[in-house]
Amino acid sequence: MQAVILAGGAGTRLRPLTLEVPKPMIDINGRPFLLYIVEELKKYGIKDFIFCVGYLAGNFKDYFGDGSKFGVNIKYSVESEFLGTAGALKLAEKYLEDEFFVLNGDTYLPIDYEKVYREFKRIKRMGMIVLYDNSEKVAEENSAVDREGWVVAYGKKEPLKKGDQLIEVGVKEAADYKYIDAGVYVFKKGILGLIDKDKFVSLEGDIYPELIKSRELKGFIISQRYYDLGTLERLELIRRVLK
Repeated sequence: MQAVILAGGAGTRLRPLTLEVPKPMIDINGRPFLLYIVEELKKYGIKDFIFCVGYLAGNFKDYFGDGSKFGVNIKYSVESEFLGTAGALKLAEKYLEDEFFVLNGDTYLPIDYEKVYREFKRIKRMGMIVLYDNSEKVAEENSAVDREGWVVAYGKKEPLKKGDQLIEVGVKEAADYKYIDAGVYVFKKGILGLIDKDKFVSLEGDIYPELIKSRELKGFIISQRYYDLGTLERLELIRRVLK
């Protein structure tokens, strides 16, 4: 399997740490955070990576190169302007296989990725999203599923940004939200047909609603919490977890 890492954001909430280093490359116990993600995926045989980068893209290339010294293969898709989570996938289209994982470059999730992929193959749909059951109450729930596990509503409330510019605020619908988007997805390449080229398009605000309407987005429920670099407090937690 192939994994796309979304790592093009400006990391404004972690400034001044991110003024010279992109958020996924922040030092965690002597190593960049992104290396922990790569090594976690390697455990499950995932060695083909596409890094979707933009802000301070040279930092990724200088450290990882083509990936050979880490036992993986890395290609880079570089944004000249912020295109959003879906726009970044569209830009990387020429590198993508028929099916691929997508991971947020600022989130660490130690789960069985083979099991996730087997379930994705079984359902034969366009997309699947890993959803945390929030058993540790780490954040506000933003996803709802029906009895069969199909995503029926997605209402991420965090502001969407284009670089450091606020462009949209998601508003929750009335739904039974019990789960949190854990930053791991699996898609068929056909999803790119829903994404306009060279435009700012978000998975959260633009693509998921379309997949939900056509019953093409399945939830994969987990109890293993995720860890992200969203704030300085969470950064310190990750340093303890990954010691």
